Amino acid sequence: MSFVPSQVTASSTSFLQARRRVLQGYRDWQRAVPWICENYQLDITSDTIRKRIRAEYNKFKGVSDLQTIDMLIFKGRIEFEETKNFWKQKTHVMRFFDEPRPEDVKQVDFLGRFYAGRD
Repeated sequence: MSFVPSQVTASSTSFLQARRRVLQGYRDWQRAVPWICENYQLDITSDTIRKRIRAEYNKFKGVSDLQTIDMLIFKGRIEFEETKNFWKQKTHVMRFFDEPRPEDVKQVDFLGRFYAGRD
């Protein structure tokens, strides 16, 4: 089992530096996919995991605030450390692949919120 040491939290000084850190995190995740499949004994393929990781990175593709990017880099690194150091259980990893339930999706229009009993 490999141990991933903690990194010191650092703020990016430029968008170029932030981009490098994002790409490094993405590469770390992609390289760890076979290890994750094997050690967590997942019932899904490596390809499915890779697609889900890519979708998660694409979800935040349009973020342009440097502090927000740094926060997302930090959260991604924390998730990577917890996964790689085996601080999660199989259910925690599998929850990453669950689709959101309809009752968890927030209503955005007035009538939807009204019928749901919210303001």
